[in-house]
Amino acid sequence: MTEHLHFMGVGGVGMSGLARWYKADGYEVSGCDRQASKQTEALEAEGIKVFISHHSDHLKGVSTLVSTMAVAQDENELEAATAKSIRSIKRIELLAELFSKRQAIGITGTHGKSTTTGMLATIFLDQLDASVLLGANLPSLSGNMRYSKAPYLVAEVDESDPGFAQLKTQIAVITNLENDHIAEGFTERRNYHASYAELEQATLRFAENSKQIIYCGDWLALERLVGKQKNAVSYGLNKYADYCITDLHLFSTGSSFVLKTPKGNLFPVKLTVPGEHNVLNATAALCAADLCGLDLPQACSSLKNYEGVGRRWQQWGNVKGALVIDDYAHHPTEITATLKTARQTGRRVRAVLQPHRWIRTAQHWPEMADAASLADEVLVMDIYGAGETPIENISPDLIVNRINLNGKPAYYYSFEDAEEYLAETTKSNDLVITLGAGNVWQIAKGLVERLERQVTGEAPHA
Repeated sequence: MTEHLHFMGVGGVGMSGLARWYKADGYEVSGCDRQASKQTEALEAEGIKVFISHHSDHLKGVSTLVSTMAVAQDENELEAATAKSIRSIKRIELLAELFSKRQAIGITGTHGKSTTTGMLATIFLDQLDASVLLGANLPSLSGNMRYSKAPYLVAEVDESDPGFAQLKTQIAVITNLENDHIAEGFTERRNYHASYAELEQATLRFAENSKQIIYCGDWLALERLVGKQKNAVSYGLNKYADYCITDLHLFSTGSSFVLKTPKGNLFPVKLTVPGEHNVLNATAALCAADLCGLDLPQACSSLKNYEGVGRRWQQWGNVKGALVIDDYAHHPTEITATLKTARQTGRRVRAVLQPHRWIRTAQHWPEMADAASLADEVLVMDIYGAGETPIENISPDLIVNRINLNGKPAYYYSFEDAEEYLAETTKSNDLVITLGAGNVWQIAKGLVERLERQVTGEAPHA
């Protein structure tokens, strides 16, 4: 009898990719989520039964229940699985089983995971068949997953789940490491490490479980943590990196640089995605490709055609001379990198910031405000809690007030009012950019639709 996997929270980008992969591998697959979404609708269209809500009835015929750290332990499906002796595992455990079936290249880090995975997938699929799993949509895959029976698996690894430390890979790519997903004194622990030291130790174990380590030598924390491992190679702008970035030129629409390999060979690279952070992401992908024995000149050429993954500098439209971009940036470091890239366009930068998670906001709101102050104007939304319990005295006003103290105009806006305000005030040469890991992208989408109606004279839809 075919094994039946049931995924709780199947609408999440990571869970949906795994569900699709196991369906393609011949398993019976179903799932559930608290609410319907485009993702759940797409899964249904692909033949995966999706229930909206959680209920023990969903377990009929199920042999394995898959959940994430974000699922509360008292959900009735989990309790029912225990009562019925149905195998119950976490997503990261299922990912470990998948890794054991393939030569896995796991890409992790605080920032740049999805982009680096997308870049490496692009390189691989131009030369060698491979499976792919990533936490964003890659246009060339028309989604977030590619199934293959070939040996290689290129996969994004979420460091927020402490279980990632147990994954065993052929190559571990670590893009960076910073204070994020750390519980510290807060009781919410579903997607958090207890401390930064615990995160470091989990990262070290992940690295030690790999046959080859690739890390960014520009991050001193990584140099200290894994730099002395015999199987580790570094990349970065640091002239001492094994794979060194030289002759770097940044443009508003991309970049060019020369990659120097450990053998001293030089390879010119051109990117059509902007920002120094993307240069580092590309270098990590090229380093992994080289260590897998792929043709490096062809790999460099493949990156010319890489146009990004969903919600990473995603252009929603260029209307009336105004450019509308959405980006997943939600940590201060990411916000800084994204807004530096925005400033390189020479446009007036108008940022719409949606703080993500209560704990992250409580820990980093001053740094978020300082990073957002790189914009010419900032609209701050309500905090996107992602299921976390609100924290007393933490609000968007903290960010707004600090940005104002930094000398930049900032305002609190609701979703509806923000879109209306921007539609009334956006001018040519503006760059409007929505920032956050929640649903703030909907403002970018709605703004473009409003601006296009202004051009055509079309009345709003009822």
